[in-house]
Amino acid sequence: MKKVRRIAGMLVTVIMIFSICPTQPVSAREGEITIIINNQVLHTDIPPLIIGNRTLVPLGPIAEAMGLTATWIAATRTANLANDNIIVSMQIDNKLVTTLKRAGDGERRVVEIDVPPQLIGGRTYVPVRALVDALDAVAAWDAVSRTVIIVYDTTVSYAGNKTVGTFAGNGERAHYDSTLSMMSFVSPESIDITADGTIYVADAGRIRRIKDGRSTTVEFDPSYITAALIRCFGNDVYALTHEFQDESGRKFYGIVKLSAAAAEGIFITEAAYSKISDFAFAADGTMYLLQHNVGVGKNYIGRLNVSTGNIEYLTEVDTGFACITVDNNGNLYIGNSVKGSIWHYNVGTGTLRLFAGADNKNRFVDGPNPMFFEPRQLRFKDGALYVLDFNLFRRVTVNSSGQVIAGETLAGKVTAEQTPQTRNGRGSDIEIAQSYLMDFAVTGDGRVIFTDPKWAVLREVG
Repeated sequence: MKKVRRIAGMLVTVIMIFSICPTQPVSAREGEITIIINNQVLHTDIPPLIIGNRTLVPLGPIAEAMGLTATWIAATRTANLANDNIIVSMQIDNKLVTTLKRAGDGERRVVEIDVPPQLIGGRTYVPVRALVDALDAVAAWDAVSRTVIIVYDTTVSYAGNKTVGTFAGNGERAHYDSTLSMMSFVSPESIDITADGTIYVADAGRIRRIKDGRSTTVEFDPSYITAALIRCFGNDVYALTHEFQDESGRKFYGIVKLSAAAAEGIFITEAAYSKISDFAFAADGTMYLLQHNVGVGKNYIGRLNVSTGNIEYLTEVDTGFACITVDNNGNLYIGNSVKGSIWHYNVGTGTLRLFAGADNKNRFVDGPNPMFFEPRQLRFKDGALYVLDFNLFRRVTVNSSGQVIAGETLAGKVTAEQTPQTRNGRGSDIEIAQSYLMDFAVTGDGRVIFTDPKWAVLREVG
């Protein structure tokens, strides 16, 4: 259901060759090529060039975007690019690139590249792949969107000996109910767990229930209502619907409660006016949601009265916010999937503050000051905030005052493939196929069960 406004879906971890065919220098803008660095588009006053099947970019803009200090030595026509960890030296028309690490024994490495830095029109151009490789960053070329994607400054610390295994589904795409290992999904997307441990899954719009090791499909009226998002409170199940239309062709959507195999409307409105991206419940049953007002183009945190269907708007937030959860004190955490930050909203005081990460500084960093790349889903459980961050499952422990103690990664790593075959095994080795439809739930004992719509199964991190 969720469609975030960035091209972050092409993130990978292995340096790939940015291969384009022309043999003469070509303006990258003529070929509609985009460069994205840590989820932010690189803007340059002069266009990148393609020379010898390599993408070259102006030195100044890319150095600034990657937080590098650039020093130009005119006598030798050499650019020294430095951060806190490494110094990279690149000389015009020289295919040898030198890197010097600041820490440890000051390791020095010299690598030969096929296309050297060049001085064109009085400006220094450097090959993207060579710079990224020298900085131990990660990058890829996405042929579909003609985009170079770069991710750098990644420090991931894995929690214990977590493993990933298949929880339910045999990988065949069908609505087939059976035992956990024999049942089939079409496209498992949203998921949540009731108080008694029953699992509900939105499977390509249909609702599947898993209880006592077996699945059943929930059939309810009206039949044209299909589920995009599942959220539970106690043993009650609520669904955010896909759009549906009436006899006049007007489109609607809403939040319904499953009641005796029927869809009891809690909130129904015209789809042309608003969109709800996520909703969550406090311990007292209060429902909070993120709603986008199409008419004014703004996002709001709202509080929905499930009895009257009325929404009370609490505060306006950035349009990048797409996920929400509630902690044990009834306060909110909301994730900005575009800017890579997570914010805390105190319901009692009406104050919104940055919780973790930083706007437009998208990173994968664990530790006492965790940074986030693209938080897509949030869950709060037993003093910890669980985060689906692009295709990594991460956890932030929180103190009683709602402050970060530390962040760590439970499972997943970025991958060189757009649709990797997710394989079970050690959490630190798993390449999870990212999807904007992916969701997760946290069990009473802290296990993470997540949907894998790319491969039609549920998986478990434990």
